[in-house]
Amino acid sequence: MKKKRVAFLVGAPTPYREPLFKRLAASSRCDIRVLYCRERQPDQGWEFALQDYSAVFLKNLSPVKWRGKFLVSDVNPGVLKELRSYKPDAVVVHGYNTVTALLAIRWCKHRGVPVLMRSDSNVHAEPMKTRFKLMVKRLFLTWLMKQVAAFLTVGKTNSAYWQHYGASLDQIFMASLAIDNDYFGREAARSRANRERTLAENGWRSAFLLLYVGRLVPVKRVDVLIEAVRLASVDGLNLGLVIVGDGTERTRLETQAFGMSQVHFVGFQEWRDLPRYYGVADLFVLPSEVEPWGLVINEAMASGLPVLAVRTAGAAGDLIVPEQNGFLVPEGSSAATLASVLKEVCVSKDYLSTFGKKAQLTSRVWSYSAAAEGIERALAHCLPRELPL
Repeated sequence: MKKKRVAFLVGAPTPYREPLFKRLAASSRCDIRVLYCRERQPDQGWEFALQDYSAVFLKNLSPVKWRGKFLVSDVNPGVLKELRSYKPDAVVVHGYNTVTALLAIRWCKHRGVPVLMRSDSNVHAEPMKTRFKLMVKRLFLTWLMKQVAAFLTVGKTNSAYWQHYGASLDQIFMASLAIDNDYFGREAARSRANRERTLAENGWRSAFLLLYVGRLVPVKRVDVLIEAVRLASVDGLNLGLVIVGDGTERTRLETQAFGMSQVHFVGFQEWRDLPRYYGVADLFVLPSEVEPWGLVINEAMASGLPVLAVRTAGAAGDLIVPEQNGFLVPEGSSAATLASVLKEVCVSKDYLSTFGKKAQLTSRVWSYSAAAEGIERALAHCLPRELPL
């Protein structure tokens, strides 16, 4: 039986999407082709090899300095030629806010090819926008809803986002964001076995070691976390903080932490090396203003590490069960509030370890297999019966 031809239009390769594409390409039901708008993700230095699937890098006419900007970050008119050549039965578009995405969506509409929309948009972020921006956005999304056959949602807040703008429940299919749970669990356990040596080698001698992994940019509120550690330490809690990542805020954050011997910056690390840090920490903290999803939560939990996160993080609503496998704080929490919570939860290593073990069990459900199954269900919904799954 003829396989369905499915094109995926995405921004740039990432180490987190590649295993999903490889899994779909190996399916007996799909023939996939991934159309990349650029070679690298802005502000990310990942190094990895593309997996075994058909991929095309489209020529991007957008200047490098525009990458990451609304609409103009991806301008790839060649997407039309590739779609005509491939003749897809369906197109999965990752995101809707670029020229290239809009070109692909209109091409599909004119030819009766179903569009499946995939994004990590978070309903919690909407109240932070201005009234004018929300008005314009609603007008645009009212148009978009008429172009899209199905929405591949990554979690509850993403599903709520699309329903808020008019998607019906029968258009929504869960296709969860995932990581390699087995890899992170295995490598973090290996790191944990050598924990004392790693702590001694790096001089990380605090009673409780906190970990942050991510970009160092204002929205992540790492400055609030550093101040919370300082306040908790003044009150007698022996905390350390390892900060993994880089970004525009790094110099300012290092200045803020000057004189705090318990705060350690290790810079950007490749994703495959992250379990080394997850394995030696006691608690992962994500203090962001808002996170569309937050795959670092998946990574930490898969590594057997409990998570303290803002409740508006997309992953928090699906993965974290307060007082069972992690902890939640209100968005915009002050450093004093965060310090108070840290004092409440950092009572013993055994206490945190119990939460970490439950977190690891929870994370297993969020897998590439589950994501692939969700995509295939959506395709079955959108495609004619002569192209069954």
